[in-house]
Amino acid sequence: MKALPGLLRADLLKMQRTPFLLIHLLTPLIGAGLFLAYYSISAASEAGKVMAFMQAIACAYPTVIGLVCAMTAEQEAVAGRFQGMLGLPAGRTTTFFSKLLLLLGFSLGAVLITFTLFGTGFSRVLHQGSHGLLFYGTGAVIIFGSSLFLYLLHLTVSLHFGRGASIGIGIAGSLIAALMLTGLGDAMWPYIPFAWGARFVSLWAFAHTGHSISPAVSGQTAGLWVCITATVMLGLLSVLWFQRWEGRPADD
Repeated sequence: MKALPGLLRADLLKMQRTPFLLIHLLTPLIGAGLFLAYYSISAASEAGKVMAFMQAIACAYPTVIGLVCAMTAEQEAVAGRFQGMLGLPAGRTTTFFSKLLLLLGFSLGAVLITFTLFGTGFSRVLHQGSHGLLFYGTGAVIIFGSSLFLYLLHLTVSLHFGRGASIGIGIAGSLIAALMLTGLGDAMWPYIPFAWGARFVSLWAFAHTGHSISPAVSGQTAGLWVCITATVMLGLLSVLWFQRWEGRPADD
């Protein structure tokens, strides 16, 4: 793991000439700006606006994850058919964690920026809402933490199957996340990874806004344990898989 800082710097340099950095900068600006613009004319309740914002970000997250993981994998595929990853002397585990940490670091930064911009604009520009930045920051961390499983999944899928599979799963995941916010998801959401972010942040917003949401707030304990256990298990399986992976077939 001593080589990890150097690998992170190298991976960051590789992504500088791709839309990777721009996506993580523009998406928070556009996302928060669109919600604030709409809420400036919306007659919905303040609690409802906050809830809708958090749920929308959580539902969109799987698609964004699928896109950026695909972009990261394709950069390596184009550069040398993954030989830049598989042939490094640093070791497979360190190489895999370097890619994963790069994705997670930018993800956390982007979601924090999104929630901070929205929270600041909502309270100081629109003069609505009484929640401080700690409330929004916690919501951002909840969505990020609930999505660690998805980053592991999409990075593995992107490397092995390509960008189409990753992006397709991400879009389907966003639709599933939205569906799991309805009554259909009351019983099954703890076992659906795409639903964790939207459900957990809804519970957080519900607890601090008093806004009545549908579906009923239930299953949080089961969801938390399933999320933690599944994320740890997938992390271990992903590392073991990458240790044996030899790249995609030459005709892919």
